[in-house]
Formats: sequence, C-alpha cells, structure tokens
Amino acid sequence: MSTIDIPNRPFATEIITGLMLPDGVFETTLGRQKINAQFKNTGASTATNSQIYIESVSNPGIIITPSTYTVASLVDQATRVLSWNADFTAAPPGKHFVSFVVQDASGHHRIIKQIFVTKVQFDPGTKTFSAQTPEGLFQVRFKDLVGPDKSPCNGDSGPHDCCCRTAATTQVSSAQSTGNIFNDIGKLYKGLDPNFKLCIRGYLPHELDGAVTYTPPFSGQYGDLPFQDPWWKIILCIIAVILLIASAIAEAVGGTGDVGVSTTSGETSSGSNCCGVTATGGGTNAVAAGLLAAAAAVATAAACSDERDPFRRGEDNTVPASGELTTGEKLHLVVDYIEPIAPGKPFLIGAKWEYTRITTGKTYTYAVDEKNNNVHVLSKYVITAPDVIRTYKEEFWKVTGEFYDKDGNKMLGDQLFVQCFLFGPNGELRSFVMQDDGIWPDDKPSDGVITGGRYFNSRERGLWTFCVVAQDINNAKSNLTPEQQAQIIGGMVLTNQLTISFKGGQCPLVPDGHVNVI
Repeated sequence: MSTIDIPNRPFATEIITGLMLPDGVFETTLGRQKINAQFKNTGASTATNSQIYIESVSNPGIIITPSTYTVASLVDQATRVLSWNADFTAAPPGKHFVSFVVQDASGHHRIIKQIFVTKVQFDPGTKTFSAQTPEGLFQVRFKDLVGPDKSPCNGDSGPHDCCCRTAATTQVSSAQSTGNIFNDIGKLYKGLDPNFKLCIRGYLPHELDGAVTYTPPFSGQYGDLPFQDPWWKIILCIIAVILLIASAIAEAVGGTGDVGVSTTSGETSSGSNCCGVTATGGGTNAVAAGLLAAAAAVATAAACSDERDPFRRGEDNTVPASGELTTGEKLHLVVDYIEPIAPGKPFLIGAKWEYTRITTGKTYTYAVDEKNNNVHVLSKYVITAPDVIRTYKEEFWKVTGEFYDKDGNKMLGDQLFVQCFLFGPNGELRSFVMQDDGIWPDDKPSDGVITGGRYFNSRERGLWTFCVVAQDINNAKSNLTPEQQAQIIGGMVLTNQLTISFKGGQCPLVPDGHVNVI
C-alpha cells in the first residue's frame, strides 16, 4: 500500500488574484478555482514513480480539468503541493468530497478528502450579501467601508485623506454583465490586461450588520458551526474578500467601485487617514488586488477574535429558557483601526459589537468593546534569489524562502502554502508554487528552505520584480471537536508586501526583490 497521504484538507486558490481563499473554502461566485492538496510521504522509505490524479468528486456541479502528476521520488516525511483546475460555478453550497488516487508499485491507493463550498449572492434591493451553508444562511450588510476620500479613481490629486465612506450599491452597466456584478465575476475581471486599472475606493469593513438564520432552529445554548468546522467569522471574511474583488471589477468596467454598501447619508470618521491603493495593470494589478483582499480578510478575522468569534461568545453569555428554540442570531460590528493593517505582523485592532439571540420566546443581547491582536504572524522571513540571470547561458533563476513563526522557529513546507509572483517589464505575470520536498530545485526535504524557480527565455529580457507570498495552512485534524477545529484557521497571508496605513497618501506594493534578465 502507498505511504503517500494527504494530511490536511485540500484548499482553494482563486484564479483572479492567485491566493488562497480564507480557510481554503471554495466559492461558487468565483467560478474557476484551483484545488490544491499537500501530498506527504508518511512512510520510512522513499516513494518512487507515484502517479497522482483526481478520480472523481461527490457532486457533478464541480467540473475538474483532468491532470495526472508523476512524482518520481518523494523521500520519507517530505510533502509536495499539487494543484488541479476546477469550475465551481454550478456547485451547490455544502460539504463535498474529492477522491484522489495515488498509483505506484504497491497498487492503487484512494484518498477521499472533504472540502467546503459556499455560495455568496448579493441582493441589490436590500444591499445584502448572503452565504449559504448546510447549517444556515449568513447575511451581512456593510454600512460603510474605510477607503480614501479623495481617490485617484476619481482623478483627484493631492493628499488622499481617508474616512469611512458611504455609497450606493454599484450595478455594472456593461455588455458583459446583466446588471449585478456578482453574475460573472471571473469573466469580467481583466487582471492581466495592461490597461486594467486597479483602483478601489472602500476596502476595509468599518461598520456592518450580520445575521445567521438557522435551518432548522436549534434548542439549547449552542448552534452548529458552519460545516461543523470554522467560526461564522470565516464566512464574513470570505464575503469581505468577494466584495473587494467585485469592487475592483466594477471600477474597471465602468461602475463606481462601491459594491454592497448601504445608502446611509453622511460620513463617519474612522479616526485616522488611510492610504489609497492603486495598480496600473498587468501582473502587479492582480497581485495587488489579492494582497489588498488578504489585508481585508486578516483585519476582519482579527477584529472578530480567533479563540471564539462574536457569535460563539454571544451564545456563551445568552442562555435561552427551557423549551425555547433559537431561530436566528444578529451581530452589529464596528471596527476601530488603531494600528496599520500589516499582514504577518501583530497589529492591534478594536472591535465594538452587540450580539442578539432571537428565540421563539424572546430576544437576548450581549455587548463587547475590546481590542484584539492579529495572531497570524511571523517573527521574520528571508527571501534569497539572484539579481541577474543570463539567458544566453541558460541560467536557472532559483528563489528560496525561510519563514519563522512567532516564537522564532523555522516553519516547514507542510505548514505553509508559498508562491512566487513575477511581474515582467511589459505587465507579464508568472507564478509558481514553492516546495520543501527535496525535489529539484529544492536541495533538502522538510528543512524549511522552501524553494522554486524558472528559466527565462530571450523574449523575457528586462527588469522583473517578484513577491514571495506565504499563507498559513488549516491543519486541523479530523479527530478534533468542531470547537477545536474552529480555532485553527488557514489562508491568512503571513508575508508583508502591502501594509494599509492611516496617514494618507498611497499604500505601495513592496516587492521582495528584482531580477535583471539579460
């Protein structure tokens, strides 16, 4: 029997920005995504000549593009990440299963893993986002967002002072859209078009109303968690990412870029000035959009606390009377941006929220005003790569990354998902997954020196910029309780190429380096 296994849940990366979605959850609105899985040799000897492919999925709405990988040699305890293209447009929300096959000299080994799929929809009449899960319907309405008041999106010049702006919902008037930006996000996005201008007016949630309607109502103090795994705040993070991507597309195809915000009059100050974020097109545009979405996700997650999210803490402190059924829960959240939002660093963020439990007998409330820290952090990371590559010598460009957790311990390849993004002189985007498996160009397996690279050809000469982006992995084991699993969250960016500051001006995309291809 093969010793190759999949230790962690497969996870989604979306095609638009290339990054892992919050907690690796797949989203039907984005359509095409990649199914990524970590294959680990759990045996004591090297696994050779393994053929790995996806055999089937549990729902016909998930369309896999067939691909078979040959892993010639995987030493004991080494892990390799493999990816498949898939279309989730027609997938129903819920839990689904993917059957992977590893075929080698020992025979045919099937590995069945569970994935989670949400379906985010938007109602322009109520300006409400909704996400369906097996346990209930999550709905959220963003009352205002943090974004530059004087935005270069409008052609404004000078300082870009920031406040929490309010705006009407955008419905894109484009030949490619039937009115709702959410109808065709993937097709509308022109991320690799050099003329596509990334310019987003509001990007960080400031004030919102959220609600969960349970199917069916539950008795007792605690309701089921979505997918019996993450907190409800993960669904909120997914919606925040989708809103930001939709805003970028709306701006580019003729809308205002303000998607899904209520029409409250006036403006509410966040207490600071924040920077604008722009990109001129091509590869930098796609990655900048992804990193901005990642900043929104990590800010939302930090505001809602990692140990127990507001919905669970609300349930902790509101005990229904005997015989009452909880039909729904509500959350009003106001976020205070105290420090710059810096993915991978321990920034402080404030949250003031009120939870309401609605039962068949009465309503119960619980309120909190607190400060939380981002816990998805690194103490440092080191990126190494050549500055010059000579195509006439057929030199290989090799990049390595070493990442250290908050306690200074080097992280291994199965703890991270690491990608390198290269931006060419003409707007090109090249990307690849970096590995810690001992397979060339990686020198040694499971040593925490995560490696990747590529050859350049003569047509690619010029100055290239690169970013190495690391995200954490949800490594929750199946034997944990839902409460324990919910405290383990993946998909958060740990590297710091984009920091959202509150001093006005612009937020620059800070690359990890350059390579001159000659």
